[in-house]
Amino acid sequence: MLVCVACYGDRVAALLETASQLRFYSQGRPGPALPGAASPDAGNPGVMEHSPVLLPAPVQELGLTGLIGLLEGAGAAVLLCGGLTCCALEALRNSGVHVVPWIGGTPDEVAQAWWSDSIQTLKMPGCVGCGTGQRWRRRGGGKTKKVRQVMQEGIIAVTSEGPKLTDMVDPRFGRAAGFVVVDLATMAISYVDNGGSQAMAQGAGIQAAENIAKAGAGIVLSGFVGPKAFQALSAGGIQVIQNVEGMTVGQAVDKFKRGELAVADAPNAPAGGHKVGHTGGHTGGGRGQA
Repeated sequence: MLVCVACYGDRVAALLETASQLRFYSQGRPGPALPGAASPDAGNPGVMEHSPVLLPAPVQELGLTGLIGLLEGAGAAVLLCGGLTCCALEALRNSGVHVVPWIGGTPDEVAQAWWSDSIQTLKMPGCVGCGTGQRWRRRGGGKTKKVRQVMQEGIIAVTSEGPKLTDMVDPRFGRAAGFVVVDLATMAISYVDNGGSQAMAQGAGIQAAENIAKAGAGIVLSGFVGPKAFQALSAGGIQVIQNVEGMTVGQAVDKFKRGELAVADAPNAPAGGHKVGHTGGHTGGGRGQA
């Protein structure tokens, strides 16, 4: 059986649509053994890597049809990847590919985890058990319930002009200076620099979404978010709270914990543009203020 790992650089792409390379692995087939893997023999054939495929464009531009064609052409039966939309998941599975989403790590360690039946240990933070389709079945109050859970014990990210709670919220998402990541259970904070996205001519929102996903945040607070960034965040299972500006990061976190901020159902800014107004959404605890 041939297994494919969707990668960006030297790691699994946090979002499938940003993947730029496909790495292929098998057990007991010809090819170089992975570093640290057991030597192939009859009882333990080992994990082997095949020649990788550098995509002519990211999966987002290549399209699902192109990706499925590459997987079928290579004979891959399994796709190990990061976050993806329910539509992409359904299309891939309907094509006969067994998809294991929400995986993080280096391609070699992911391949070894797959063959050693420990792939669940590499699930992204908050995604253990995801990938069965149940994640997308939203019944009444489902989104609000998730927000309330994050309010008590989750991890959120806030677009920020600096690394401290006293710094101002950066109203931009894709080109924000960085993100203050807050663990609400302990109120420990860390900072994710977003300078690389600021320098990009295009795709800044998608790259910023990948940075958020790698940080393990379940919700992001920002001023305005464009459609591509909103789609990328949704694909990664990250909810979006918009229209947060004119306050410090600490004030924004306090408003979120009090349930005064609303989760958005749609982006509030055009592609590459400025905020166009408030957008409706489910509230995270009651008052629904943005």
